[in-house]
Amino acid sequence: MISVAEIGERYYRLGLGAAKRRDLSAALDYAASACILDPEHDGAARLAEICRYELGEPQNPEFEQIWLLAGKRKWKAAAEAAKNVPHQSVRLLNTQGCLWALAKRYALALDCFARALAKDRGNLLAADALAELGPQRNCFWRFFCSFLTK
Repeated sequence: MISVAEIGERYYRLGLGAAKRRDLSAALDYAASACILDPEHDGAARLAEICRYELGEPQNPEFEQIWLLAGKRKWKAAAEAAKNVPHQSVRLLNTQGCLWALAKRYALALDCFARALAKDRGNLLAADALAELGPQRNCFWRFFCSFLTK
């Protein structure tokens, strides 16, 4: 019979595989499940921590300034503030992409969403945004193809 710790180890291995495929959302789900099954599993806890950091959880303190600017409908200034944050997490890249789209700077928005999708291939927001913004600008295929070749 398989023990709960062995099942936790299997979830951890699935998480490592997902992380290797750059699917951070799935990797976090697997690592969190492994931690629930085996709270003593240091590798799973570390994988979950890394995934949360790369995904942008918890929220950076820099987000406050970005939200203040966005609340005033200063889309470009908010996007520039997001661009200047040192760690470009998936969440920050998605936020920046949305802000650039609101500022009608579609090429910059597409670039942000493509970079978010390159970090986390399971990111549905970035994938949907690329599909939606593509017709807005005729550069969808350039960004999409550059993502595929990475």
